[in-house]
Amino acid sequence: MKKFILVFSFFFGLKTGVIAQCQPPVGAVASSPNMIYYAGGSCMFYDSLCNLLLSVPAVEASWSCSPALSKWVVVSPSSGGYFEFPNYSNNNPQINFDQYMRPFWSADTIYNELIFLNGSGSTAKLMFTPAQIISVKNYNQTISYNQGTDYTLSGNVLTQLNPAMSSSVSLTVGSGLQNKQHTSWINVTYKPNRSDWSITNNFKYRGSQLPKTMAKLISGQPVKMQAIGMSITAGLNVSGFAGDPNNFTPTFPYMHSYIDLLGQRLNQVFPGPITMYNSSCGGKMAAWVDTYCPALVNPNNPDLVFIDMGMNDIWGTSAVAFKNSIQSAMNKMKQHNPNVEFVLIGNMLPDVTGMGAPVNGASDMYGFRNQYLSMDTAGVVFFDMTSISDTIYNRKGAYQCTSNSLHPNDYLARWYAQGLFQMFNNSNVSGITGELNLDAVTCYPNPSEGELMVDLGETPTAPLEVRVLNLSGQVVYEGKQFQQKQQFDFANLPQGYYLMQFGKSDKNKQVSFVIK
Repeated sequence: MKKFILVFSFFFGLKTGVIAQCQPPVGAVASSPNMIYYAGGSCMFYDSLCNLLLSVPAVEASWSCSPALSKWVVVSPSSGGYFEFPNYSNNNPQINFDQYMRPFWSADTIYNELIFLNGSGSTAKLMFTPAQIISVKNYNQTISYNQGTDYTLSGNVLTQLNPAMSSSVSLTVGSGLQNKQHTSWINVTYKPNRSDWSITNNFKYRGSQLPKTMAKLISGQPVKMQAIGMSITAGLNVSGFAGDPNNFTPTFPYMHSYIDLLGQRLNQVFPGPITMYNSSCGGKMAAWVDTYCPALVNPNNPDLVFIDMGMNDIWGTSAVAFKNSIQSAMNKMKQHNPNVEFVLIGNMLPDVTGMGAPVNGASDMYGFRNQYLSMDTAGVVFFDMTSISDTIYNRKGAYQCTSNSLHPNDYLARWYAQGLFQMFNNSNVSGITGELNLDAVTCYPNPSEGELMVDLGETPTAPLEVRVLNLSGQVVYEGKQFQQKQQFDFANLPQGYYLMQFGKSDKNKQVSFVIK
C-alpha cells in the first residue's frame, strides 16, 4: 500500500523543510501548517523567515486553522495557551479499512453498522432488513450478543433484552450538545435485503466533470487535494478525534475523519502520490472560507478543493449570502490557481429533535443545498450529502446516526467517505470492472519471454486490479492497469502457462498467456 500523506495531525504533519533564517518573535511557539488550533487569545502566525502570514483576532482564534506556510505563532495573552488538534498519533485506527469502505448501498455485507440501545426494551433500526445477522457486538467488539437471549429482531428493528448491552452507554453535555460517547454504540454486521432500496442517483462517477484532476489521478501524476470546512470535515466526534477531553474523548476503533478515509482510499486505488490537506475546524461559516482561503489554501496550490460548509450557517446565514461567500472563495482560489477544481459538499441534516439544533436547521440546509446545486458545472461538482442523510434518517432515525445533533457518528461519516470516493471511481469498491467490456482484452506477444503487452480495448476510468496465477492457483503477481495498453514484465516468472485476472470478484475476466 502506498504511503498516505495527510497534512492534518502531529503524526502526518507536513514540515516546511526550511531552516528559519530569523530569530522567532518573542513568545513564539512552533506552529504546524493547516492544523486546527485552539487559543485563549489572538494569534499572530509567521512563516519560517518570520514574516507575518496572518493575524487572527481572539474571537476567531478560539477555534480556527493555521495558514499553509505557518511555522510560528504568538498567542496574546500567552497565558491563553495554544493547542493543536486532532492528535491522532497515539490512536492508530483499529478498523478493517476495506470493510469500512465497502459501499453501504451495494455491498453484499454491511460491516459494523452502529445502533444505540439504552436499556431493556429499547429499540434501534438498521438501514436494511437483515437477510442474515453475522454478528452483534459491543463498541470495542470484545463481547458478542445472541439473538433471543440478548436481543430480538423483527424486520430491521432490534429490541434489547439483556440490560448488559447498554452497560457502557455514556451521555455527556458540552457546548449545548448532548454527546453520545463512542462506548455507547453497538456494532451489527449483516447481509442486507435491499428489495425496498432503489436509490442510486447519489452514488455515481462524476470524474468527467473534473477532467484535470482525473487526468492526473489516472496517469499517476502527483495530486494535491485540500478540504476546507467545519467541525464535521475536521472529524470532531468520530471515534479517533482527540480534542476537548469532555466531549471528544478518543475511543475504539479510533476511526479518523471522512477526509482521511477518502484520501487513504484514493491513494489505494490510484498510482499517486496523493497529498490531502485538511484546513477545517469547528464553528466556521461560509464567510470564513471566503476570508481565510487565501492564507489557508492558495499557497498549497491544490488541484482539487473540497468545500464543506452549512452546519453553522443554519444560525442566520441566508441562502443567497451563503452562495455569495462560497462563490467568492472559489473565485479567489481560481484567480490564484486557474486549474483548480472543486467539490462542494452539502451538509448532512441536523437532528432537529436533538439538543442544540435549531428547528429551522433542516429547511435552511436544503436552502444551501439548492444553492450548491446551482453552482454544479464543469470543474465544480456538488455532492448531495443533504439528501443522502435525509434518506438514511428516514430509514434509521437521525438519533441512530449522530454523535450529537450536529455531528455524524462513525457510521454516518463513512457514508461521506464512501459516497465521495464513488465520484472518482467508475468501478465499484470491490474491484468489479464496471462499464469496461473486458471481452475485448488481448495480450501479446503470446507466447513471450516475459514482456507482455495487455490491451483492454478501452481506457479504464479507474485503475483495474490485475492478478496473475500459475497452474497451481497460486497468485504470483498483483498490480493495477491504468491505461488501455500497458506493458507488464514477467521475465522473473518460470516458463509455463499462466492466467491473468482482472477484478476481484467471481465476475472477473481472465486471459491466458505462456512464458517460453
